[in-house]
Amino acid sequence: MKKTKFAVLPLLFLISLSSQASQLAKIGDKVITDSDIKAEFDGMSSDQRKMLNDDLNTRKSLVDNVVNSKLLFEAANKAGLDKDEAYKKAVEKFQRQYLASTFLGKAIDPKLTNSEIKKFFEKNKPFFDSTQVCAKHIVMLDEKEAGKVAQLAKVKGAKFDELAKKHSLDPTVQENKGDLGCFTRERMVPEFTAAAFDMRKGEIKGPVKTVYGYHIIQVYEIKAGKVPSYDEVEQRVKETYRLKLVNELISDLRTKSNVSIEENEIKGLKF
Repeated sequence: MKKTKFAVLPLLFLISLSSQASQLAKIGDKVITDSDIKAEFDGMSSDQRKMLNDDLNTRKSLVDNVVNSKLLFEAANKAGLDKDEAYKKAVEKFQRQYLASTFLGKAIDPKLTNSEIKKFFEKNKPFFDSTQVCAKHIVMLDEKEAGKVAQLAKVKGAKFDELAKKHSLDPTVQENKGDLGCFTRERMVPEFTAAAFDMRKGEIKGPVKTVYGYHIIQVYEIKAGKVPSYDEVEQRVKETYRLKLVNELISDLRTKSNVSIEENEIKGLKF
């Protein structure tokens, strides 16, 4: 039994040594290890990893870049830039984006099982129909005003393009005159899709409320398609189902937090 114990100790010692991080560089008395470098570039693809493993000069450049970055970071701190308001806002913005993204991943991704994704596809096959609708739109913030413009658009001989240029808040309207081109169901927000794909060629409908405002929609062409098999659109189904779960989560958070939007104030918002 004693021999076994002594025989194991060197093995444990070797394992301990092999698990220690390798020192790649030093800045004064601060050591930069292989673990530090790997942590800096943990989002690399397998192809990028292979390229680095095959090219010593690239690995040297990578370590140099990390050293330079740390030197500049320390110099900026010594200069007091970490107290700058712009820096604090940038950090706050990054924290918000990173934590929001991480929260969504932890809340949503476990629900994206193969069985649930297939179930979603079976219930929503028409959504993945390759049929395309070609439409123009006018988007406005005020529902009553949008209603008035919708009535003008429905008058015989009315020029939808001109009404769009005059009234639409779409930032591209002056170039495309409200023409969205042809699109499949997943390209637009749900409310817009539901309205546009329920219309006949030449029909005008509105106002239709979405997160962007109130839309007047004119369908000018319909391109018939087909419902694909699950295997043909598996990735698209997964992305669509994930978006559905995200929207449901955000909607629940907005309801619980009693969110209100001041649409009249938004009219005065300028960038």
